[in-house]
Amino acid sequence: MKHNLDFTDFPIPLGAEWVHGEPEILEEIVNDPAVEITTRLGSYEPGVKSAYFEDGVLEMYFDSAFQSDLKFIDSSWLQFFSRYILPGILDRITYNSQVMAIDYSGERIQVTDAAGTIRSADKVVVTAPIKILQRSDIDFIPALPESKTRVIENAKIWSGLKVFLEFDHQFYPTFLSFSDSETRDGQRLYYDAAYGQYTTKNILGLFAVGMQAERYQALSDKDLLQQILRELDEVFDGVATRSYLQHVVQNWNDDPYAGAAYLADVEDLSTSRVLSKSVDERVYFAGEAYTNFDDWGGVHAATRSAADAVNELLS
Repeated sequence: MKHNLDFTDFPIPLGAEWVHGEPEILEEIVNDPAVEITTRLGSYEPGVKSAYFEDGVLEMYFDSAFQSDLKFIDSSWLQFFSRYILPGILDRITYNSQVMAIDYSGERIQVTDAAGTIRSADKVVVTAPIKILQRSDIDFIPALPESKTRVIENAKIWSGLKVFLEFDHQFYPTFLSFSDSETRDGQRLYYDAAYGQYTTKNILGLFAVGMQAERYQALSDKDLLQQILRELDEVFDGVATRSYLQHVVQNWNDDPYAGAAYLADVEDLSTSRVLSKSVDERVYFAGEAYTNFDDWGGVHAATRSAADAVNELLS
């Protein structure tokens, strides 16, 4: 989760953005009926203007696959967690303490950070993104079981990129898709990021994961902007370049503590289930990729995974 509060007059979600499911998921995450949740969620109206572009032809229609998704209004996932979850655990969080090794060979587990500080525990929950484990950034002692290591190494993790552009007027529909917007190798979509917000700003978002993201990530900052404007100019007869004001980029592959976006939507169910399995009944795993149910890749899945890991740890 990450947002930008300086780009425009509403939070720009550089990471997780939508709420996939019912509004009650927020209450489920807070897990305290005494807490009044005032965070606002909005939905896409039926028949929102969408478009599909292929071979020089722009087809307009009034429908969207995002019809069931909700979005934060003047807020973000990060702000929600900062307001309702963080205060209760803030005094137990140690920042700037990158975990380098987890030694579970002895009676007590030893967790060593980059500064050499060692903390001991009876049990630990590992929440590092799966890409971090693929890169062996954390040394497990002893090594994780071969069956788990094999799945970690072979798991398909999508690269991730988000770009937000401001224009001087809105010339684009709510959603703009292409022939590669939904494939087994990745996804790509332009969308009205200001939809439903209390703003007069015109902000267009680009969401890209998998191979579709990697094509953008291979470009320099300058070439990335030019490529995006060329794509939009082709669709909208040069209006994008003439209307462009500013942009912001979040390349998740460049984030040292993420390394990518998330477990690919097309992965096999068995992958997330093996990833979620605890080791030696002392090392547990939680996060968007470590789920023992038929869903992964989103904040809602990550929070449910965390609850499952804690319940298993306490049982």
